[in-house]
Amino acid sequence: MIKVFPVRRRLEYSPFTSESEIQYLRSQEIIISPLKQADLIVAATFKRILPLILKYRNRKKFLIWTNEPRFATYFDSIVKYPLLPKLNILNVYTGIYTQNYMWVPTNIKLTPLTEFEFKNRKVVALMQYRNNLQKWSFKYKRKELDLCYLRTQIGLEGHKLNMFDVYGKFWPKHLKKGEPSPGKKRRQEKLEILQNYHFNLAFENTNWPYYCTEKIWDSIQGGCLPIYYGEDNAIYEDFPQNSFLDYCQFGDAGELFRYIQLMTPQEFIKRMNLCIEAFNIASKNREDTGMSPLNIEATVNKIREIF
Repeated sequence: MIKVFPVRRRLEYSPFTSESEIQYLRSQEIIISPLKQADLIVAATFKRILPLILKYRNRKKFLIWTNEPRFATYFDSIVKYPLLPKLNILNVYTGIYTQNYMWVPTNIKLTPLTEFEFKNRKVVALMQYRNNLQKWSFKYKRKELDLCYLRTQIGLEGHKLNMFDVYGKFWPKHLKKGEPSPGKKRRQEKLEILQNYHFNLAFENTNWPYYCTEKIWDSIQGGCLPIYYGEDNAIYEDFPQNSFLDYCQFGDAGELFRYIQLMTPQEFIKRMNLCIEAFNIASKNREDTGMSPLNIEATVNKIREIF
């Protein structure tokens, strides 16, 4: 048995705190234990794990586990600091996600469109306001990974054109329509909002292969054609060309909004049905594999690798 102690702050939603996942870990001879008896200490950030590294040093092993791309921005699976034991990493950049459909809902089959007319051509987004490039810029090998600032700029341009509605925190009051409720009602409320629109700006926060969260899937389930950032990630492994609107194929935000204004109902149906097909295949794949959004298999494999 491998005994694991999770530092629960920011590990609230992880294989180490979810009851069903804990049971699966136990079946793989990995159990949650008190700190003193633990072989492995797990935390979501370096700040949380450092005091325990200093206390136990080589008497225990250490793992940073997070599926949030900004909690631990390491690009190597093992990090070594002078005079400290090695720190193992399982995050967005070292393989915690291995498929695009980790967050697609299961047990849902969407029906293709047969007819369609535009009620409006506004783009909706549910996202926070991130209008500071210096603060949010995040680069790896000189390539910008942050999408928060870019999607904010797209929203601001759309608002000037009266083609953009946003729900989210920190937006100036005169720009936003509201904020989604926190907690369990958030997703249902999001889907209800999406049903009033035909286009959804659904960028991820960070651009990395297989970091595909609920955003594009919720957009499709809510009846919106996603506007996504499809360059330098793996989204086209599951979506065909000319399905979602790929912002990377437009010169700027103005060109994107002009394209939306000129789109025919027939093109919308064609694109949307390709997205619906991708959704249904991904949902079935995840259901068939029993894959958890926490990626329990990647976690088990990492722990075994450590020992």
